[in-house]
Amino acid sequence: MSLITVLRPAVPQDCEHIYNAHRYAVQYTCTRSYNQQILEAWSKLLTPSGYLDTMTDSGKALWVAEYRGHIQGFFQLDLKDGQLDALYVHPFVHNHGLGTALLQRAEELALNAGLSLVKLYASLNSVTFYQLNGYESLGSAELPLNRDVTVECELMRKYL
Repeated sequence: MSLITVLRPAVPQDCEHIYNAHRYAVQYTCTRSYNQQILEAWSKLLTPSGYLDTMTDSGKALWVAEYRGHIQGFFQLDLKDGQLDALYVHPFVHNHGLGTALLQRAEELALNAGLSLVKLYASLNSVTFYQLNGYESLGSAELPLNRDVTVECELMRKYL
């Protein structure tokens, strides 16, 4: 990770940039693991304003990674349930340490909130990333994207 990388809590003006990183990650990174029907249903759930509720909820954290002056990734953490609801990095800046830095910050926040573990539903393309960062798989799961489409993933956890 470069010295010009900044991790910080998200603000409302970041929503469009968070959305872009999220959308590109789903469209391009997840294409190795999921078919077009799943990717389209997943993308339809994303909106720039969809991040505002998390920002105003004191029981949740939404942080961004700025790299080279632009928001290139983010995470969303539920501090009550210890669940990492989202962690995405723009595919054009993969392998620069942004995902690991975001994950480590999420884990720090969880520890500071008195949590002893973090759990998450990992998309199939991200399972190895989480395993490399000390997460263990608890088995396969399916999450509904809409009435007709579900996405296969792995339920994972890490004790802090």
